[in-house]
Amino acid sequence: MDCLVKKNLLINKVVLITGASSGLGKTFANFFLSQNAQVVVCARRFNLLKKFYKGKKNVYFKKVDLTNPLEIRQFIKIIYKKFKKIDVLINNAAIAEKFKVEKTDYKKLKKAFEVNLFAPTLLIKECLKTMKKNNYGRIINVSSGGSVNCAENFFSYSATKAAVNTLTRTLSKEVGKYNIKVNTMSPGPCKTEMFPENKLSTKLSLPTIEYLATLPKSGPTGEFFWFMKKINIFSNLNNINWGKPPTKKV
Repeated sequence: MDCLVKKNLLINKVVLITGASSGLGKTFANFFLSQNAQVVVCARRFNLLKKFYKGKKNVYFKKVDLTNPLEIRQFIKIIYKKFKKIDVLINNAAIAEKFKVEKTDYKKLKKAFEVNLFAPTLLIKECLKTMKKNNYGRIINVSSGGSVNCAENFFSYSATKAAVNTLTRTLSKEVGKYNIKVNTMSPGPCKTEMFPENKLSTKLSLPTIEYLATLPKSGPTGEFFWFMKKINIFSNLNNINWGKPPTKKV
């Protein structure tokens, strides 16, 4: 791998990665395995998980339907029973449907929110129990430039990723005192099954994922990163006077 990880920083850390049967998730998993972390991966396509991870050391893989809250809770219980903790949670799994707003299909829109927002929220909820107890956690939510740029025909994807940005910002304010860092990252226009027309390699995201997974106690939280750059996507409204609206002069 091209990343330079500080010695021993990831050894024996338990890293949970969703959507690891291909693309970014698979790239992330292979990187953390190369650093001797204890890697837990899940996806809906068990045949691919078995193909990529069977026989490898330090990896546990399981088929999980992220639209099913019960499966999510059971999955986390299994991880705690097996590893006793989760140090790093990477919410990577997502779906992207291409359609115009006027052609919105309710079932597709609902599923986009279930996978892209509800599942990360439920995973975070379950992981926080032990992270708070251990006074340590690094949560990385994979977002997208689309959450800000709002490309046409990708309303559901952009909307759910914008919600993930909000989730990150809010959560960072709620758990900061527990040494839990929560950040989002955009992998840029990398080539994956979801976006096969893109050109960039998923490996270009490794420096950012490594950085966010190994943040020190003094590190940033509640931020949005794009290729190691911190991007301000939230306007500061604290100094705005929210009193009476201005009166129009006649």
